[in-house]
Amino acid sequence: MSERFLNNPNLPDNNVTAVFADCDDNALKTLFDDMLIKVVNVTENKHLEAPVSKHADILANFVGKSTFLVDKNQKELCNFIENNSGKSINLDNIKSPYPNDCLLNFADIGDYIICNKSILTEEIIKELPQKSIIDVKQGYSKCSVCICKHNTIITDDISIFDAVSHYSNIKSLLVKKGSVGIKKYDYGFIGGCCGLIAKDTLLFNGDLSTHTDFDKIKEFLYDNHIKYIDIKGKPLTDIGSIIPIMEKDGD
Repeated sequence: MSERFLNNPNLPDNNVTAVFADCDDNALKTLFDDMLIKVVNVTENKHLEAPVSKHADILANFVGKSTFLVDKNQKELCNFIENNSGKSINLDNIKSPYPNDCLLNFADIGDYIICNKSILTEEIIKELPQKSIIDVKQGYSKCSVCICKHNTIITDDISIFDAVSHYSNIKSLLVKKGSVGIKKYDYGFIGGCCGLIAKDTLLFNGDLSTHTDFDKIKEFLYDNHIKYIDIKGKPLTDIGSIIPIMEKDGD
């Protein structure tokens, strides 16, 4: 099977063949195996708080053109990138507390990058795609954004929702916090429990129907021609996003 790195960060054009994710859960592992999607596993960063020390969206971000910004501890990911002729730029300052734990937690949604610009280092800004930045208060921007398709998002953060509402070409849905779990914290984030595995298909780590705003989410996805796959009977759980890396090559 011929495959390639995604042309656009977070937004596959075809079926995804490899993801970067914390996949300790057997149900999620089985699902990826059944879909023939390779999981590049996250290596724990012991300089981060335990609940997020293996969160993919804290430890790496794809910036396009086969280039990734990567926490220096992620040897499996770096090897995978290099073995597929990609480039990894290693960072050694990803650590707790805030804001150094979310330097890579920006959300590329298509035409825009959503982030708290004040926390980004010059090293990171230099590598970002030439896109308009939507500056928000939320440092954990990628955690807080479920990227559904090009310029189409679900968020549980009011500052992000308010910021994108000024852009007529962005479709967005605001949902309540509290339905996504995470160890040791009161709640996780909507973006942290999912990721696209095809151009029009989202995968949720847990049962989407357990979300308080399930009906709103289902309607929003339907209206935007997006399918979803979830794990029935399992609580929605923030694992630090499912980050698509590679996809089938070809139309």
